[in-house]
Amino acid sequence: MKPLADCKNILVIRLSAIGDVLRTLPAINAWRRYNPEAQFTWLVEPAAASLLEGHAALDRVLVFERGLFRGWLRSPRRLGTALRKLFTLLLELRSAKFELAVDFHGIFKSGLLARLSGAPVRVGFARPAAKEGSHFFYTLHFRPSDPELNRVDRALALAAFLGVELAGPVIYQLPVGPAHQQRARESLAAFAEFPNSGPLIALHPGSSKKTAYKRWHQNGYVGLINALVENLGARVVLTWGPGERETVELIAGNLRVPVVVARKTVSLLDLAAIFAACDLYIGGDTGPMHLAVAMGTPVVAIFGPTHPQINAPCGASYRIVRHPLHCSPCRKRSCRTRLCLEAIGWRRVYAEVQELLAMVKLNNGPE
Repeated sequence: MKPLADCKNILVIRLSAIGDVLRTLPAINAWRRYNPEAQFTWLVEPAAASLLEGHAALDRVLVFERGLFRGWLRSPRRLGTALRKLFTLLLELRSAKFELAVDFHGIFKSGLLARLSGAPVRVGFARPAAKEGSHFFYTLHFRPSDPELNRVDRALALAAFLGVELAGPVIYQLPVGPAHQQRARESLAAFAEFPNSGPLIALHPGSSKKTAYKRWHQNGYVGLINALVENLGARVVLTWGPGERETVELIAGNLRVPVVVARKTVSLLDLAAIFAACDLYIGGDTGPMHLAVAMGTPVVAIFGPTHPQINAPCGASYRIVRHPLHCSPCRKRSCRTRLCLEAIGWRRVYAEVQELLAMVKLNNGPE
C-alpha cells in the first residue's frame, strides 16, 4: 500500500493563529519536495490567509470565515448569511474531491471541517493533542512522541507519519514579492535622515487582544530602546498590527531617542519584508516573532507564561529571555500579576541583544 503522502489531491487544515500557520509551513514545504505532483489546498481563517496566497508549495487557498459557526447564535438574523457562506465553502470542498484531509490544528472546528470536506481519509492528532473532541472526526490518528514537542517539529512529525521523507533545513519560503519589499523600503526610508548607522532593529511590542497576557511591559521597551540607540547606535523601527498602534505611540512618546514608527502594513507579507531588512527582531512570543524567524532574521524573544520549548523559534539564530517561576508556563489569561514578565528588566534583554549581535557578526565573518 502506498504511503498517504503519495496522494495527489490533499487538503491541509490549519485555521489559525498566525504563528501556528507559519510553523506548519515547513511540513508542507517538505511534503511538496517529496511529492511535487500533488495538488495542495490549505483551509485557513482570514487573519493568516495573506501568508499563504501565492505560496509556491500551494495550489489553492480556501478561507474559512472566523466565527461562522457561532456568529448566528449571537444574532439569529445572521443565520441566513452564515448558512449561505458555509454552504458555498462546503460546495468548494466537496467539488475538489480530496483523497486526503490532514488536520494540523486539532480542535472541534477544524476536525468538523475535515469531516465535511468529504475526504475519505482524514488524519489528525490523537488525544491529548487533539482538543475539543476533534479526534472523533478522523479516520487515522497521530500521537506525538512528546507533548512538549516544538510546534514546527510536531508538524514535521505528522508529515513523516504520513510517509513524507524529511530532508534538508527548515524552510518557510514566504511569498514576499517586489511590492512588499517596496512598501518595506518606504516604511524604513526615514532612517536616511538619522545620524546613526548601527544595526537596524525591529521591535514589535504588541500582540492581539486575545494574547495580551504575553506582552512585556512598556517601561521595559522604553529603557531597552534608549540603551540600544545610545550605546549601540541602533536604528529602531517599531512595528505594529491591528489595534496596536496606540501601544507603539505610547512607547515612542516616552523615549529620549528618535525611532521610526512603521507605516500600516497592507498584509502580513509587508511586515515580513520589514523584518527581512532588519539585523535583529525583538518581541514577545507572538505571530510576528515567528514571522521574523521565517524571514531568517535573528530573534530575541521575551517569554512569560508560554512554554519556551513548545514555542521556541525554529530556523533562525535566537535567544529567549524569561524569568522562571514555579507557575510558568501557565497560559493563564486572567493572571493579574504577570510576574513572569514584570520581573524581566530591560538590562537582561539588552545583554542578550549584545551577545546575539556579536554572535551573528562572528558567524557572518568580516565584511
